[in-house]
Amino acid sequence: MSYDRAAIAIGLVVLLVTGPVGAVASGPAPAAPSGVADDDSVEPADEAYVEDDGDVVLVYRNNESSSTMNGHFGADLSEGLFHVFLNDTMEERPGNDFTGNASLELGPESVTGDGAFSMTKPESIQDLTFDASATRTRQESTASMTLDGTFVDESNTTVEGTSSFESLSTEGAMTVTGSSFSADGSATASFSEPQSPSQSAMSHEFSLTETEDAYVLTAAQNYTVGPYGAASWDTRENATRTLESRFESTANDLDGEVEVTVDAYSFDPETNRLDIAYTVEFAGVDEAVSERLATSLSSSRDFNLTEDEAGDLAERIQSVELTELSGSVDVQSEEASATWSVQVDNYDEAALAMFDIAEAADMNGTESDLDEARSRFEAQLAADLQRTVEWDGTVSSPSPDAATVEFDAEYNTENWRDYVSELDDRGIEPPADTTFEAHAETENGELTASVAASFSQEGLVEDAINSMLEQPEASETATDGNQQAREFLRTLQRSGFERAKMDVTVGNGAVTVEAGASFENASAFRDVVDDQYGDLGIKSVVGETEDGESVTYVRLHEAVGEDADESDVRALSTVDEGTDVRMPDDWDESEKEFPEMNTEEARNYLGIDAGGDGEAETSDSSLPGFGPVVALVALAGFALFARRRAA
Repeated sequence: MSYDRAAIAIGLVVLLVTGPVGAVASGPAPAAPSGVADDDSVEPADEAYVEDDGDVVLVYRNNESSSTMNGHFGADLSEGLFHVFLNDTMEERPGNDFTGNASLELGPESVTGDGAFSMTKPESIQDLTFDASATRTRQESTASMTLDGTFVDESNTTVEGTSSFESLSTEGAMTVTGSSFSADGSATASFSEPQSPSQSAMSHEFSLTETEDAYVLTAAQNYTVGPYGAASWDTRENATRTLESRFESTANDLDGEVEVTVDAYSFDPETNRLDIAYTVEFAGVDEAVSERLATSLSSSRDFNLTEDEAGDLAERIQSVELTELSGSVDVQSEEASATWSVQVDNYDEAALAMFDIAEAADMNGTESDLDEARSRFEAQLAADLQRTVEWDGTVSSPSPDAATVEFDAEYNTENWRDYVSELDDRGIEPPADTTFEAHAETENGELTASVAASFSQEGLVEDAINSMLEQPEASETATDGNQQAREFLRTLQRSGFERAKMDVTVGNGAVTVEAGASFENASAFRDVVDDQYGDLGIKSVVGETEDGESVTYVRLHEAVGEDADESDVRALSTVDEGTDVRMPDDWDESEKEFPEMNTEEARNYLGIDAGGDGEAETSDSSLPGFGPVVALVALAGFALFARRRAA
């Protein structure tokens, strides 16, 4: 798995849990995600309620009169659950009546997401239909895209005659296998105004093929020669010498020989119009290139190769066969067109030779990557995997200020299932299962769009963490933050991550955000807590906010002894002289109830069962400290910044 994919996977976990909570509980989140906290990051509570068993409930109050946010959030560390639900009114509604929703979910082996929106159709879009899809599983690998739309220039600055094209179109196909490559296509342009035939009309055709001992180029050209070049083409002899001079330099560069034959010739001195057909044969090129390559490989200090080994590799590289390389360009007064065709065969031996050369280079740290790349290529050969891309598109201008686009593309494979089977036989993980669907259209004055995607791979999150931990870390430059971040990743491995999810809805002048995450073993995070905050254990965090008034309740498990006095409570890092401390005798536990996290709501949102091995010991489930609890347990830490926004 790539480092980028690893970062995305872990980043999703962090974002889904911490992002919304930080916005409610603390305002700006801590700058460093590495878990580094300074003394100023611990805010003293407004109130502290001490219970008979030594638990302490900290209460944080924050009031922003200008805020319209409502919702609740919580973390139950004994059950490894995090959940937040927020709703806020937009100060100004979008002028385009935008409404939409999006959902993102991460599991140990999958990432899924979907979303949709609707808005008033922009004036720049007259009409639009767009569809795209992609599927990659163990059974198939396909994709397609269709676009049909008309777009308008809103600036109304189009000047007549600024564009000489009435329409552009192209179509073609490209096919790749383990041993061959082919591509065919064409493009056509229609001019809005006829061009001068005598000056613009021209045609060029060429075809390059490989025979047993030579490369043969056949070409035909019909065009008007410029006045300064007419003398080079005004007779058959001059034309022949010009061609010989042009191609001899190429042959000399390749240590080969060249022979030029003019098959047809015509030149009009009055118009400088040239019509010529010729054949060029390059001989001895393969041998010369092979010898040059073998010498280079055997003499290079970068490769540990004998002359015989280098010669064998060079010969294998030269086994590539250029079956066809051809093209044409034709320009007339009202239309221009171009075609191309490429066919390359038998390059499998050359590709394998390149792997051998890379291995001979003895590059540090790349042996496993080379072995996997070679195995994947060999699996393609064994399965006769074939990949094909086809396209067909047109751009036309129905009016001076509008353009219509029609485009279709398809990607298909043959023998994909056999390819996956060959990967299995070689112990190589096949490509991850991926699906993607997108649609957009205009109708009744609205633009609507939807998208859904999924990505699944065995051990997705575990592999992501391993990939990030495997990144080299130079001891000279490693910072405390980097080391704590790596320690957090190791802790995340032990946490038994189960699921993270986030939903966002925008509409009717409001924004709603809901997010949550679950862990099988939240107590694993105790190891990443800095001991500078003492042995405080956070058992749960619950917060409520209504129209800018937020109250957060943080329960500390056995923060003080059962016989503690007020001085013991004020010795806690979360309590100062401004905190209203209520000892057990100062309040009645039976009459005052503190809010608790609705764990059933969180489970229902995440789609998980209560299950488990039963209730864990409270002392093992709470987390000591809270200032530097990073990323996924930052929900608790964020709550302790509740007054920062008001400061």
